[in-house]
Amino acid sequence: MKAIILAAGMGKRLKNVTLNRPKPLLEVANTTIIQYLVNCLKEIGVKKIYIVTGYKSKMIKNKLGNSVNYIHNKKFKSTNSIYSLYLAKKYLHNSNFILMNGDIFLSKIYLSKIVNFKSSTSFGIKRRKYSNGEMNIILNKKVIKRIGKDIKFNLSNAESAQISYFIKKDANILFKQINQLIKKKCFNLFPAYAYKSVIDKSKLDISFIKPKCWFEIDNKKDLLKLRNKIRTAKQLEIFKNLK
Repeated sequence: MKAIILAAGMGKRLKNVTLNRPKPLLEVANTTIIQYLVNCLKEIGVKKIYIVTGYKSKMIKNKLGNSVNYIHNKKFKSTNSIYSLYLAKKYLHNSNFILMNGDIFLSKIYLSKIVNFKSSTSFGIKRRKYSNGEMNIILNKKVIKRIGKDIKFNLSNAESAQISYFIKKDANILFKQINQLIKKKCFNLFPAYAYKSVIDKSKLDISFIKPKCWFEIDNKKDLLKLRNKIRTAKQLEIFKNLK
């Protein structure tokens, strides 16, 4: 199995926090976000890990060294994450792979479930109340029917956890759609925009993560919440095994 972490963005919503370092290198307890993700992937048996870098890419390379494979998005200032994923197509098409953003923090217990998935699956979060502007999901039972930031809160059944797994067949469907979008110069989309092709032609299941086991770091408030939750190596180990 392969995995890709999209880590090219500039983290502008964190303002001065990311002036001197990329968001994936923000520290949590005794590690960084991206080191934690890479270690978890290796521990569940992922053999090949690709990191798409962009903003301050040398810092990420210096931190991770030769433990992963790198793909550089030279256009990180003018493109969104769909273009970063497009750059990885030759490494991931015709493969089972995990896709995740480089600004998430989750329990390894949930990530390890992917090993037993038989079909393409995206992780989701159940909320009492959903918000406009998030990567919202519309479900039919346990199957995703729509996913996107344009879905109104009152129509949502779940919020995306920004982690998906694609089986080989669906990876090919996904990259065919991404190729078409890039040819149309649709550089500023999120990868979820292309999930529609998998939803229409195959199936995309959902697997839920408990909110306490997942963080997305979009802004200073998110970062503070994560660091207040995990301050020490011991707390990190406890979080890693939450279920």
